[in-house]
Amino acid sequence: MKSTFILLLVSVLFFACAEDTDITVPRNLQEYIELTSNNDLGEVIACAGNAAGNQNLTFVFYYPVIGATDVRYYEADSLNVDPNDFTNYRRLNLPSQNVFGGKLKRFSRQNSEESWGLVTYVLDGRLHRSNPIRFKNRTNLTTWTNQVSITYPSITEPKFTWTDFGEDNAIYFQAISNEDAELDEDKFISGTYTFETTFQYFDDSNVVLSINVPEIPKDLIEDTAYKFTMMAVSEDNWVNTLVEETFVPRNLKEYLTIHNDKTVTTALAFGASGVSDKKLTYLYYQPLAGATDLRYYETENAVVDPTDFSNYRRRKIADEAVFGGKLRRYIRTNSTERWAIATYIIGDTFYKSDPVRIKNIEKPTEWISGETEKLTIDFSASLQPKFTWTDGKIEENETYLQIFTTNDNNFLSGTFTTSKTVQYRNFDGLVTLNTETPPELVLAETYKFALLGLSSDNWVNLFIQKSFEAE
Repeated sequence: MKSTFILLLVSVLFFACAEDTDITVPRNLQEYIELTSNNDLGEVIACAGNAAGNQNLTFVFYYPVIGATDVRYYEADSLNVDPNDFTNYRRLNLPSQNVFGGKLKRFSRQNSEESWGLVTYVLDGRLHRSNPIRFKNRTNLTTWTNQVSITYPSITEPKFTWTDFGEDNAIYFQAISNEDAELDEDKFISGTYTFETTFQYFDDSNVVLSINVPEIPKDLIEDTAYKFTMMAVSEDNWVNTLVEETFVPRNLKEYLTIHNDKTVTTALAFGASGVSDKKLTYLYYQPLAGATDLRYYETENAVVDPTDFSNYRRRKIADEAVFGGKLRRYIRTNSTERWAIATYIIGDTFYKSDPVRIKNIEKPTEWISGETEKLTIDFSASLQPKFTWTDGKIEENETYLQIFTTNDNNFLSGTFTTSKTVQYRNFDGLVTLNTETPPELVLAETYKFALLGLSSDNWVNLFIQKSFEAE
């Protein structure tokens, strides 16, 4: 009899915990409201959107005002219910994370099913509840992009403008933070809402709601990297589009003025689109030994004067070593065609590349690997192969860059020609990247050859890659 009683007690407790974790065990949101509120509910600011490209992970963002306690997430049993009937909602215990150093927070929902959800918390003894959020994680995945126009009416008061993205957006949330905002409690700078598809820092003329209280947004600092985030939110609180883009107040002309005591000389740089992704662009550059303060600058679009350096703004993007570290390349993930410049400093010399015209949409780079009729190799001179090529689909090449590496990508030699032929270790009349004489090839060893056809505006039209065995 005693064991039966214990089994019954355990079953009751398990059922209670499955319903809710509260001591009073309310079974749905309506019962929780009736137990804790006089139905005079304050509103919680909340919305939800997919993780990038993932319909199985949804983030439920909410703004916890100072003093909010007992934050909860509730979800309806299905999508096919009255979202305003709170008996349909049951509490779920989801993990919560800080966003923008805790100025916002988000629940992480691992579920591919669409439903309704909402957030509650208690403030000063009063229950606050968000409006119902319609999850569209299967029918309308949140689009993550960096497509936003950034202009500068003044150096530290940027203006952000975006399109409506063709969605049923009701309101737009904008946040400005330092670049690593999610990792640092002190990185949040500003958070605002507008009905318009534009926002200018420090201009609240079109701001309909701000989460900056009690803080006053600080002045931005020139030459410091910041991040702009925008969420386009539908009337039913789904994030249709999420924009993230870094920006740095101070243009290239202003940066050059700061270093007007230095000698300006030309650095090597050129651009190429990705192998198969038009949104991916590489800006190759050669940082000489001792290079410091390496930077990437870009215009807002391609229809500007590329020689007017006030049109260039610094962008903080990742880069990586290529060709055994002889060159590096910035990795750009943006489909908009623009002009770009790479800079660095060595002592009293300021290195600045010529403008690079990014043509990832208009004239994407033609990549060819392996056997191709466009490249022939003549091994008649022992261990000094001669390479000859023809142009690809775009016949606008004015110079050609040839790079030899070992099979494990150690740099051997780099040369520029205007003719469509080159012989290994023959530098007659050529411009080279070499700081020392390239080594002799080893018989029967495998090497790699890369041929880049460059237009006058430093865009790679043709990129041939070929492995060969020394003869």
